[in-house]
Amino acid sequence: MANPEIEFRTRFVPDYSGMELEEIPFCQMQDHYGHQQTYKLDLITPPQPAAQPRPCVLFIHGGGFTQPCDKRQAYISLFARALTREGYAVAAPDYPVFEDEAQRDAGGGEAAGARKAGEAVHLAYRYLQENAEPLGIAPERIALMGGSAGGMSGFYAISDYPQDGYRSFVNLWGAPAPLPPLDRFPPVLSVHGNQDLLVAYEREAPIQQELSRLGIRHELITLEGAGHTPLAQMDLFLPKILELLRQTL
Repeated sequence: MANPEIEFRTRFVPDYSGMELEEIPFCQMQDHYGHQQTYKLDLITPPQPAAQPRPCVLFIHGGGFTQPCDKRQAYISLFARALTREGYAVAAPDYPVFEDEAQRDAGGGEAAGARKAGEAVHLAYRYLQENAEPLGIAPERIALMGGSAGGMSGFYAISDYPQDGYRSFVNLWGAPAPLPPLDRFPPVLSVHGNQDLLVAYEREAPIQQELSRLGIRHELITLEGAGHTPLAQMDLFLPKILELLRQTL
C-alpha cells in the first residue's frame, strides 16, 4: 500500500508565500547511529511586525521516523498559514530518524523513534525559551502540535520532559502504542480518521480512556470515513484547534 503522506508531498509544493520563514540551528545531538548532528528548525511568522511577543506553536512533522526527515512537508505550510493568520509563530524542527523502515523496526520501532524525536523537540523548546526575546516569542505561551509520527513524538516530548510548560497539545492522527505516562499533560485535542490504515483509529481508545481517568481535559474529533492525513476535511477540525489555542495561549 502506498503511503498517502508521500503521495501528498509529491503532489503539492510547500507554499510559504505571505509568511516570514527563517531556518535556525537549534541543537546538536546524537542521531540513531551515534553520530553527532546539527538539527535546524523553521521559524514561520506573519509578515507584519508584532507589537508584543507572539505565542508560538511548536509543530512536529510526521514521516514514519524514517528518511527523508522533512520539516517542510506540504501540510506543515498549510497549518502554518492558518496559524500565522491568527498571529501565532510556528516553529517546525527536524529530529533524528532512521534510514528506512527495516532499520527503524530493528532499532526499537516507533517507540524508539518517538522518544528520540521527543528529545529533539525538548531541545527545540529549550532553544525557544532561551532565545525568546530576539525571536519575538512569548516563552510562557507555547503549545505543542504534531502530525502522525510527530503526534506520537509529542506524547514523549511531554512525558519525558514534564518540566517543559506546554499550554496545550494538538495530536493529529498520531497514537503511540504503548503509551508513555500521561499524568502531567496539558489539555489535549486529538484528530483522527476512523478509516486510517497507517495509524489505526482504534489506538485512540486507550489514550482517551487514560486521559479521562487522570482528569485531564481532552477531546477527540473523529473524522468519519477519513484515512491518514485527511486534509480534505481540515475545515471540520481547524476551528476546534484555533479555539483551543485561543483558550490556552
